[in-house]
Amino acid sequence: MKFDPEAYTITIRKEEIDDEILYVGRVAEFPNISVFEEDFETARNLVIDAIKTLKNIADETHSEFPHPYLATSNEFRERASSFS
Repeated sequence: MKFDPEAYTITIRKEEIDDEILYVGRVAEFPNISVFEEDFETARNLVIDAIKTLKNIADETHSEFPHPYLATSNEFRERASSFS
């Protein structure tokens, strides 16, 4: 399988932090990744860059690298039905 950083579970949300509205980027598979930016695109790009950097480090050190979480279609159906 070819490495695709966009296959990971990335969230970018607007959050108020210290009286400032920022776009906060996180990756479910990497709880230590958090970025705080003034615009969505910068936050997204930094998250993608962080995943790529971690992958490069894992390759250089011959370490295992987590695969993206697989979302099942049932997961989304269950969440959608809870809003009905």
